[in-house]
Order: sequence, then structure tokens, then C-alpha cells
Amino acid sequence: MDHKQRIMEIFEIVSRALVNAKMQKLRKIGAREINLTQFQYINAINHAEDLTPTSLAKTLKLSKPAVTGILNKLVEQGYVTKSQSQSDRRVYNIHLTKAGKQVADAYEEACREYIDGMAQALTASELDQLVILMEKALH
Repeated sequence: MDHKQRIMEIFEIVSRALVNAKMQKLRKIGAREINLTQFQYINAINHAEDLTPTSLAKTLKLSKPAVTGILNKLVEQGYVTKSQSQSDRRVYNIHLTKAGKQVADAYEEACREYIDGMAQALTASELDQLVILMEKALH
């Protein structure tokens, strides 16, 4: 097997494991109705300030209508609120509710726990190498 094929397999394994870890966290906090796409939206909202549907669409590289549909569902489910901008009445800002913040925290905790588990199998030097190689591969 060549290196590229093996890297692809490893990424697939890691991706599936992270998805499973995130979904288990959702079930654990009782947020069973959220799907992975909604989970990712909540995480994106959690990491931004003064977010609007338009800026969220740009962040996620999606169309505004696609984002609006999912945002409306998240509002309906009680995870997100939309408030009219003070500076521009045509614009709405997006914020997480307490329940949305709980979901965002679960998302980050699932990722952190998975990475911690992987890190336990490596020495400090190997972790340094892994970070260097991954950063190099991304550029």
C-alpha cells in the first residue's frame, strides 16, 4: 500500500471516530435532535463575534439560503437566537442560547477528549513532530 492511500485511510478513521465522539456527547447531554451539520453550525457560531447569517454563510462557505434554513431550525429548537442589529435594522446578529452553548462545549470536549486519547500513545517528541508535519501538509 502506498503512503497516500494509507494517509487517506487514517484520515477516514480519525474522521469517523471524531464524528462518533461528537454524537455520543450530544446524546449524553440530551441533545438527540441535533445532527452533525447543526453541531458544526453551533460550533462556528460559538467561535465568532457579531455574527450575521451572511457572515456565517461566508465562514462555512455555503449559500445564505442554505444557512438560513438551518439557522431557523436551530432557533426553533432553542439553540440559537437572532437579534436585530443596533447599527443596521436590516441585519440580524446570531447568538447561542444557554442550551446552544452547552452543545458547543460538548463539541469541543468531544474533540479534546479524542485528541487527548491519541496523544497518550505518543511521546512529547512525537507530538511535536506530528504537529510540524500536519502544519507543513496544510500549507
